[in-house]
Amino acid sequence: MNEEKTALALSLVKARLNRLDAALDDYLTQRIQAAYDYLEHQGIHLDVDVSRDLMLVVDTAVYQYSNRDDNKAVPDWLRAQIRQRWLMERGDQA
Repeated sequence: MNEEKTALALSLVKARLNRLDAALDDYLTQRIQAAYDYLEHQGIHLDVDVSRDLMLVVDTAVYQYSNRDDNKAVPDWLRAQIRQRWLMERGDQA
C-alpha cells in the first residue's frame, strides 16, 4: 500500500477504535500492513483505490488489533466478507 492509502486506512482504523491520539500510530500502521499482507497471501489481489478493498483491510486490521491477545475465531461477518472477496477474485480470473 502506498503512503496515502496507508494514512487513510490509519485514520479509518483509529476511528473504528475510537482513538484520537497518535500514540499507537506506528503500531497500527504495521497492523494495517500485516492485514494487507494477510489478505494478499490468501490470494486476494487488493486494489486499495476501491473502497471495498480498503475497508476490508481496515476491518481485518481492527479485528486483528482487537483480538491480539485472544485466540478467538474470525467473526462470521468478516470471514464471509473475505470469502466473498476471494470468490470475486476467482470469478474475475475465469
